[in-house]
Amino acid sequence: MLEIANLEVVYNEVILVLRGLSIDVPDGQIVALLGSNGAGKTTTARSVTGLLDNHGGKVSKGSISWQGQDITSASPSSIVRSGISQVMEGRRCFGELTVDENLATGAFTNKNKAGVKAQYDKVMELFPRLQERRKQLAGYMSGGEQQMLAIGRALMAEPKLLILDEPSLGLAPLLVQQVRDVVVELNKEGMSILLIEQNAMMALSIADQGYIMENGKVVMDGTGEKLRDDDDVKEFYLGLHQDEGGERKSFRDVKHYKRRKKWAS
Repeated sequence: MLEIANLEVVYNEVILVLRGLSIDVPDGQIVALLGSNGAGKTTTARSVTGLLDNHGGKVSKGSISWQGQDITSASPSSIVRSGISQVMEGRRCFGELTVDENLATGAFTNKNKAGVKAQYDKVMELFPRLQERRKQLAGYMSGGEQQMLAIGRALMAEPKLLILDEPSLGLAPLLVQQVRDVVVELNKEGMSILLIEQNAMMALSIADQGYIMENGKVVMDGTGEKLRDDDDVKEFYLGLHQDEGGERKSFRDVKHYKRRKKWAS
């Protein structure tokens, strides 16, 4: 459904961030894109949704294909109309607008009035808390409520592919679980999901496929189950390590430079 092939992205003509990135998001699947800060995850999302120009970036090599069409140079509005929506890192709700007004901005490209009404009802069903807060200014809502609103706003465009950039960032464990459940529910309804996360435990627990990025390129990929059970992933992203005596330790206290060197090669 979405194919990114050998993508290179440069910021301000000098900073190479993506270095030949290639990933696929098959129709109807949840794909996790994992990596530490600075790995290039958000740049990947901006490349797909056409927002690189706003941040001084541009694609210098490679291509992005969506349902068989090249969208590498397409405008953000045309990409949204084609069926791709993004939930940005940090939520980015309009603080001066109410919940209903924020949701209306998400439906700006959706000219199907009946579809907009159906999506609105769906959002309220997914997030009953938003129903209670319909007339409240988004800026006065909690972080969890704003994340619900950000996801709801993206859904108003009736996307076929939903890109979520760090949806669990800054949320309490109970809210992270709720976000996870919403992602699973949307996927059951047929929506494809690109889940960009540092929370590997949450992402790999629901992902069909996964990619791990370091320094702008993929260093490991496989099924969600395969990555979840991999020793390197456990060390670097799940914080687990077992020493020679069988004791499990946090990676904060154990540094394996051999593996670090292998991943960077």
